[in-house]
Amino acid sequence: MSELDKVLGELAQKRAQQDQERRKHQKIAVDFLIEFFEQDIKTSQALKSRDIEAHFVDNKLILHKPQSAHYEEPLFIIVGEQGEIDVAGRSLGRYQPAEKLEKKRELIGEIISFFDL
Repeated sequence: MSELDKVLGELAQKRAQQDQERRKHQKIAVDFLIEFFEQDIKTSQALKSRDIEAHFVDNKLILHKPQSAHYEEPLFIIVGEQGEIDVAGRSLGRYQPAEKLEKKRELIGEIISFFDL
């Protein structure tokens, strides 16, 4: 086997390992965001009383006020490629299970701020 083939093989193996790590981090963050949506957002009486609707679609949590039509932008909470959580285009960093409560409170703070609750 040529040295070129060896290097390309090593590179392919390294890329596959990095891709597997990336998917693992992303899945952990998506699972967290789904749990946050199910336990904290869907059940929130504060959001319902203020006519804020929430949907979880394609690794995105979308919150909006339907009665405001197109005048008010929705709030997007997205899981990025590396397992980071982005709120309204700003990264809150990669989700770590040990920081679950802290991350929930950070997201809640972002929601409160965005909708001026």
